[in-house]
Amino acid sequence: MRRWRLAPAGAMMLLASAGCAPAGDASERQVEETGAPAAAPAPAPGAITARTTSASAQSRLLGKSDFTLRGKPACKIAYAYAGHAPDTLFWEEPCADVTARLASADDLQGWGKWRRLDDYARQFVQAMPGGRVLYVEGSFSASVYPVGTSGDAYEVAVAD
Repeated sequence: MRRWRLAPAGAMMLLASAGCAPAGDASERQVEETGAPAAAPAPAPGAITARTTSASAQSRLLGKSDFTLRGKPACKIAYAYAGHAPDTLFWEEPCADVTARLASADDLQGWGKWRRLDDYARQFVQAMPGGRVLYVEGSFSASVYPVGTSGDAYEVAVAD
């Protein structure tokens, strides 16, 4: 079972490169003509920001949606950890066969998954904002996605 995670930095780079303007774009011309830079456009409502800064922000599951990956059904899972940019991962099963939720260490212990984590992974799970980590389970495997030292979520298999 192969799962894919779209790294936030990679997604941001793709979005940024798609909107790059050649030298001499309108903002440069305005500086030359008026001596003042053009005002930045207002962000679109609901635009994804690089970091959540609100102290009241909570980790949350944003949703699941079915799509086709290499000709087979797959599930796109969107989530956001408090203080981090929203993230997405792909699970190679239809969403109807996939459970995605935020889970605490107590939840993982109750489901018998905690013992599958080494001490290093347990440390990151316990340090998650709000004490909850994304848990995804399909027909054949399950994983958690804590945030590691790089600041990005990474996959830790908890069932095969």
